[in-house]
Amino acid sequence: MSTQTDRARDALASLKIDRRHEKSDAPDRGGRIRSWLRTVCVAILAIVLLYLLGRQTGLLDSLAKFSKLPALMYPPLEVEVTEVIVESGSSADAVVVATGYLESRRQAKIGARIPGRIEVIHVEEGSRVTRDQILASLEHADLDAALSAARATLAISKSQLVEHQISVANFEREAKRAEKLWQSKSFTDAEYDKAKYQFESALAKSDSLQASIELAVAKVQEAEQLRANVFVRAPFDGTVISKDAEVGESILPGGMGEASGRGSVVTIADLNHLEVDSDVKEDYIGRIHEGQLATVAVDAVPDRTYQGRVRKIIPMGDRARATIKVKIEVLDADSRLFPDMSGTVRFLGEAEPDAADHRKSRRIFCPRSAIQTDAAASDLSFVWIVSSNQKAHRVTISTGTSRDQLIEVTTGLSGGEQIIVDPSSNLKEDQSIKPVLKSL
Repeated sequence: MSTQTDRARDALASLKIDRRHEKSDAPDRGGRIRSWLRTVCVAILAIVLLYLLGRQTGLLDSLAKFSKLPALMYPPLEVEVTEVIVESGSSADAVVVATGYLESRRQAKIGARIPGRIEVIHVEEGSRVTRDQILASLEHADLDAALSAARATLAISKSQLVEHQISVANFEREAKRAEKLWQSKSFTDAEYDKAKYQFESALAKSDSLQASIELAVAKVQEAEQLRANVFVRAPFDGTVISKDAEVGESILPGGMGEASGRGSVVTIADLNHLEVDSDVKEDYIGRIHEGQLATVAVDAVPDRTYQGRVRKIIPMGDRARATIKVKIEVLDADSRLFPDMSGTVRFLGEAEPDAADHRKSRRIFCPRSAIQTDAAASDLSFVWIVSSNQKAHRVTISTGTSRDQLIEVTTGLSGGEQIIVDPSSNLKEDQSIKPVLKSL
């Protein structure tokens, strides 16, 4: 029995799993995977390098013509474009173009002359007001009481003067009687002097009472002026463009905020006399003079062009922006114009063309950044336009006068074309492009 057990134990001990096949296959499988990954990475890297090299050297352009590479391998170049500007009528005759904002020639924040709390406001935004119209009033019960007291004091002074005038008349009669009696030796010198003194004293008191009345009148005028100061009045005809305070708020002349009180109740502006506050570059200020005619185009009113005239050239330059401020009054402003609207001013030449000339005037402008110069011929200018099949096409042009960031194109363009702004130096003829519209 023991012998059989020993044999079974020896048999179990001799059993083994043969793993030689697995050890020999594992390294081969892992090596093949790594080798395949390396090959893929090298291929992708080579494709990327070839693509970048082709984009820089223009090789892909040639390959695209002959081998017709797929669009994914040769995507169109994204470029910024804008439309060629065509101006006609008076706009075409402009010598300078500038932008600015409308403002009222007369505009003011209106407040009270004394501190106080607002009791009532009689106007709202958009209300038209006339000169000296009451816009708001402050609480003034104390000033009413002071005015009543001053008037009562004046009335008392007047009644005292009337009463004293009766006494003066009586003293005058007594003095005249005493003088007659003194002359007839019926009165002594002392009695005569006493009567005369009483009359002269009464006259002097009359002067004092008259001065008291004048003082009382001045006190009444002072109280009336203080009371008048609580009423906020319009200094000129205009329109309320903003309401700066509400009923119950404190107001303080020269107030700088909530800590010190409001400084104004409303803001009014004379909308019948509007002007454009514009900045003109120093290079073009020599083309502008006071009284020069201009046209004003307001973005908010696209269907109308307003007539303007240069009112003032401010004799002070802006060093940082290299501009001069110019004020252009709007001659035919209407109810659609408001302060702070943006507008474009076109300064006209010396002679104002007639209507027929306006209709014939037609000028073409393009951005300065779109015009390129040929390296071989420095006097030859050209632009890149977008063709109907989304390709870049070079067009030779002739240029004329410049106006701000625009240059007039006299030949080569007819107007309305899409031109490439800031084109790349590597841009090629018939190169596929993806235009992105850029507003001027």
